[in-house]
Amino acid sequence: MSEVASPPLFVGVALDLAVDTLFTYRVPPELAGRARLGARVRVRFRGKPVVGLVAEVTDRCTLSRVLDVEGFPDEGATLPADLLSLARWVAKYYGCAVGEACAAMIPRGVRTRGKGAQRRMVHLARDAAAAAAEADALPTEKNAQARVLRVLVKEPAGLPVTDLLRRAKASHSPVRSLEKAGWVRLETVDAGADPLVEATKAPPASDPGAPPALYPAQGAAVAAVTGAIERGGFAPFLLLGVTGSGKTEVYLRAINACRARGRQAIVLVPEIALTPQTVRRFRARVPRVAVLHSAMTEADRASTWRAIRAGETDVVIGPRSAVFAPVPRLGLLVLDEEHETSFKQQNAPRYHARDVGLVRAKEAGATVILGSATPSLESYRNAKEGRMTLLSRPERVAARPLPPVRIVDLRKDGELRGSGRRLSRTLVERLKATLAAGGQAILFLNRRGFATSVACPRCGWVMKCPHCDVTLTYHRSDTLGVCHLCGHERRPPAMCPDCAFPSLKYQGAGTQTVEQELLDTFPGVAVARMDSDTMTKREAYEDVLDRFARGEVKVLLGTQMIAKGLHFPEVTLVGVVSADTALQVPDFRAAERTFALLAQVAGRTGRGDAGGEVVVQTLLPDAPAIRLATEHAYEAFAEKELAERAEFGYPPFRRLVRVVLRGKDPAAVDERGHALAARLSAAAIDGVEYLGPATPPIARMAGFFRRHLLIKATTPTGARRAVEVLRATEPAHRGVEEQIDVDPVGML
Repeated sequence: MSEVASPPLFVGVALDLAVDTLFTYRVPPELAGRARLGARVRVRFRGKPVVGLVAEVTDRCTLSRVLDVEGFPDEGATLPADLLSLARWVAKYYGCAVGEACAAMIPRGVRTRGKGAQRRMVHLARDAAAAAAEADALPTEKNAQARVLRVLVKEPAGLPVTDLLRRAKASHSPVRSLEKAGWVRLETVDAGADPLVEATKAPPASDPGAPPALYPAQGAAVAAVTGAIERGGFAPFLLLGVTGSGKTEVYLRAINACRARGRQAIVLVPEIALTPQTVRRFRARVPRVAVLHSAMTEADRASTWRAIRAGETDVVIGPRSAVFAPVPRLGLLVLDEEHETSFKQQNAPRYHARDVGLVRAKEAGATVILGSATPSLESYRNAKEGRMTLLSRPERVAARPLPPVRIVDLRKDGELRGSGRRLSRTLVERLKATLAAGGQAILFLNRRGFATSVACPRCGWVMKCPHCDVTLTYHRSDTLGVCHLCGHERRPPAMCPDCAFPSLKYQGAGTQTVEQELLDTFPGVAVARMDSDTMTKREAYEDVLDRFARGEVKVLLGTQMIAKGLHFPEVTLVGVVSADTALQVPDFRAAERTFALLAQVAGRTGRGDAGGEVVVQTLLPDAPAIRLATEHAYEAFAEKELAERAEFGYPPFRRLVRVVLRGKDPAAVDERGHALAARLSAAAIDGVEYLGPATPPIARMAGFFRRHLLIKATTPTGARRAVEVLRATEPAHRGVEEQIDVDPVGML
């Protein structure tokens, strides 16, 4: 009697393409046993071999012609079932393809099986002086090549390709062109050890010592969290603790309670610039710590990812992408500084790690701790309405007082010390007293460069970026005007190009300006500047902080990278050079960001026995965000801001979806905007309204004209329905790109 043939098997394959569909392939009988959800699969797509992920397995297919699967590179599933399910949720909620969501969850080294143990380096092939001259001589259309050369002139040892492209804001194309022209050479070298990975391999201290005693409010928070972990099930907490209140100790106690139950933890931090010291702090109390971040080599990231998937770690630490770490027994998820906008991905898939983490933890029955001294208004409202438990830490450890804050009104006579000076008399006096007493100071200005614009005082001409609707910021160290959006560079002219006036005016201030003023005012005092111009390598970040910790640097000046996470007991003064910078951005979150930055940077002082103080310079001393931040009054600020958000229909009372359209032809961009608006209008979704298409605050960026639509929905369901309508609209004109951003954190 002949055997009955098994029905044919088909798989739906998710490819890393911005296409909202699965592609169907037939599984040959000899490979049927390898077809399973989450497995990597080799297929042909448009005649080329590609690797995708099996997102569906079925014995039904209505297509008349189907290609065969060519093979399965791995034994078993690559992406665990829970993450495949999460990828489907991410795709549906954020309006991206399932393949894009899956690709975000699997490191490139795992997807490609590349060795990754080596790194491509770029070096100058000619003399640095000649390269600098060539950069100045290149025409405007080759500006990206000029940027690459200028970056390499500063790096005699060369740079990894990825670092070079990031710093030069360039693609691979200008590097290839410079290589052909003989200006640069590429070589493959051993990647070397990653200090963060090495920190996780180092043996923990033989005797880490007893954990510190808990203070009452700290103990109550630990009891609540560990109780939830022991009971099991989904339990979200908002840990609202002032700076220096010991939130990290709560995290560590919760992690060990999680480990005691045989489960694992993920700790998300807002910056890639994790330090080995931070990792070692966890290692002193938790033996099996893994680090995941995008700056790791492919080999390190792939091997770490596989070790995590195999259950060989207790804690995974990393920035937003670590929310997808394949821990098999998730029991705790921590988001430190949960208010930070860096938890939002700015390209597809445009997910928010906080919200994805909450969904993942709910499915896993895990505990969540969102920690911050200045929580996002979304999280604060959720806690106030009972959707998560609010744990308040209103005092610092050891009952240390919060530092007193002095507001300096820069409008008053006598405070400014002369034309071009940015440090007030009050701030200079307090700096002198601090240094005389042997203390250290941190100065904060969230604007890099030397001058925010170069202009003609006679006719008003301003040096602008030819590709973006912004002025060029002058960087004196390079004697260049630089666009902070697209990277375009230009040397200021000797005279005004419009009226030939011989003396241009350098207006506004950045960290370079203040650094020079500090050196002039306090000769001989060691000053270090931390911003994205100086911290181009992780080693530089480490070096400055180590020297500051040893007392070799007395004044640390920087942008928002110094506003959080730093614990230096010898810092007795924090100065905010301009509290108004973030407040004047055309964004409904401007006040919230200003309050958070000021509160966070103020928290860097008063952590030792000597106490501390804060001096805040401002032209808007009565602005609620500034006044309440100086009073350490988060809840008063939150309640006031929530009332305004409710009145005008902004989050957390409405869900937002922002659609950004861009193209070289403004008419085509407008046409597409009106087509999308018409589809939304015809859909008539309950509880959904839209504004636009309109011109965003930055109307042109990187040579593209831009328009945007803003969709407001009273429910998450309404927002999802709006996204579905947008994605179902006929494709845009080929010259128009569109980006759908659900729950946007920026409006520029």
